[in-house]
Amino acid sequence: MISRSFNSIFPLPNFDDVFISINSFIELLFGYLKYVFFGILLIIGILTLFALRGKFILERIRYSKEEKLSDNPMTKPRLILGTFYIVFAFGILLDWFTYFLLVVLDPLPDRFIFNFFTPLEIDPFALNNVSDISKATYPYEKTIYYGVAIASFMALLTITLSLWQIINKQGQISKKSIVSLIMGIVVGLLMGFTTCLPLFL
Repeated sequence: MISRSFNSIFPLPNFDDVFISINSFIELLFGYLKYVFFGILLIIGILTLFALRGKFILERIRYSKEEKLSDNPMTKPRLILGTFYIVFAFGILLDWFTYFLLVVLDPLPDRFIFNFFTPLEIDPFALNNVSDISKATYPYEKTIYYGVAIASFMALLTITLSLWQIINKQGQISKKSIVSLIMGIVVGLLMGFTTCLPLFL
């Protein structure tokens, strides 16, 4: 009697509908994250080139008109980095760089998180459904995949920002940037470097 009245006041949700709603939200989220990622990369590239131009002007004022920007050993890496990030940004926006990353990064061994479930004697078929969204049958399998994809995106973003900080840093490279890069690589190996990329297409 008590349980019946409790269920009438607080009915148990249909968990399939809950997972479907979560999946729809994450798919929408990745639609926005694509443009956020594009904006971050574009801003980083522009800031790198502007910082390089400002340094060039200061060096000309400080020394002489004969001084060349190429005299600084970090000039060429920063110029390449700034240009690369701008190209990278528009490649993500127009999808061609996403396809390129999928082809280049796919052979790398990753998604080791799923290997940790093997000793637990979990059904390999179930693991395949979770690790590959094209094989997912139930809504919760997609939800698990999307959770891994969010962590994969964070790893990719962390590596991108860390490399920019390391190359663009003047003088001593901070320990924080190195630790951040290592953490990004570790999370990328666990969750997969390409797990999030199909969701940008």
